[in-house]
Parts: sequence; structure tokens; C-alpha cells
Amino acid sequence: MTRSHKLFLNWLLQSSLIFFLIYFLSDQGIIFKIVSSDKSYITTLIMLVYIIVTIHCVYHTFLISTELNKAHIIKKSLIKENVKLRIIDSNLILTSKGEISDGIVSNYFKDLIGLKKNGATSHVQILDSYKKKTVTFYEFGWFCSDVMLKLGLIGTVIGFIIMLSSLSDITTFDVTLLQGVLTTMGSGMGVALYTTLSALVGGVLIAVQYYNLESGCEELFSVLNQISEISIDNSL
Repeated sequence: MTRSHKLFLNWLLQSSLIFFLIYFLSDQGIIFKIVSSDKSYITTLIMLVYIIVTIHCVYHTFLISTELNKAHIIKKSLIKENVKLRIIDSNLILTSKGEISDGIVSNYFKDLIGLKKNGATSHVQILDSYKKKTVTFYEFGWFCSDVMLKLGLIGTVIGFIIMLSSLSDITTFDVTLLQGVLTTMGSGMGVALYTTLSALVGGVLIAVQYYNLESGCEELFSVLNQISEISIDNSL
């Protein structure tokens, strides 16, 4: 039996662990220390990007999870006798369940049934066209993960610039001056390390979420391909 919204539940499980980690670090004051120590504000930018990307991911994960539910229901129903897919008034109807709501699955089978009735023998091209539409769902995540790493590298460079620029202020070996230089160097090193750490952690967490989404898209089209090759002809 297919579990409803299995893909979305996987995302919730992963995100629960991530949110717990974030809460723990925040409670310990570590996040505040990282943000306040970063004079370049790149760490803050990385956090904002992470929040935006997570919202994008959860939306599309729920969308693909919903479409997976529809695909599994259709696949399971078409195995039974006298269950067929019909197009009535531009709506996709599964005779045992009723109308299938609009979405990727519904639009795919509308196009496929129309092509089959017109004599088409292959569903590969239309399936590929729908795959290309969903590729953008998770490619955005991989792009943002890469951008985060680049932001971390920029933060590292800025940190070293801050650290090394303080050396130009040394004109004498005055103790007070050296204390100020060491403070500035420590601040620059903090920027370099904290931005790098934030970028690496953020990139990994984004990659985990979008790996789940990409796996869901692959499963969806695997199920659609099985229905197209085995069961769809029986419903025509």
C-alpha cells in the first residue's frame, strides 16, 4: 500500500533534524556570535538565501509528492479490471475514483491519451518534455548550493584582506598599536572562517533537501513510464 505524501514526509523528517540543530545552535548563542562577528554580512546573506531556497524546496516537494500520490493511485487502479482513464469535458476521469485534479499527472495523461487516439505508438517524447519541465525544480537548488560556496569563498577573501590590511598600520613596535593590530587580524580571521563555515553547512543542508526532491521527480516519471508502457492501452 502506498503511503500518502511519503516524499513530503521524508522532507519533514530531514527538516525537523535541521531545525532542531538550528534551534540548539541559536540557544547556545553560537548563531548570534557568528552573525555579530561577521563584518562583511555575508553570513547573514547566506542565511537569507537558505531560508528562501528552503521555501522554494518545500513548495515543490509538496507539489511532486501530491503528483506521486495521483500516479500511484492511477497505477494501482488500472491493474483492476474495468477501470479506465477517460477525458470528459477536458477533465481526466479515473472510472473507479472520479476526476483527477489538474497537475503534471493529469496533463500528461490528457496529452498521452490524445496522442494514442491519433495513432501515436511511443510516449517517450512526451514523457521527456514533462521531465524537462520539472528539472528546473531541483536545478535551482543545486545552483543556489553552488552560489553559497562561492559566497563563502568571497567571505574568506574579504576576511584575509581585513586581516592583512591591519599589517600596513604597523610603523613601530608599540604595544598598544600591536594590540589593535592583533584585534583587527582576529576579526578578519573570524570573517574568513565564519563565512566559510556558514557556506559549507548551508550548501550541504540545501543539497540534502534537493536530493530528496530530485529522487521524488525520478520516481514520479518512473511510475508514469510504467503506466504508459503496461496499463494505458487497456484504458483506451
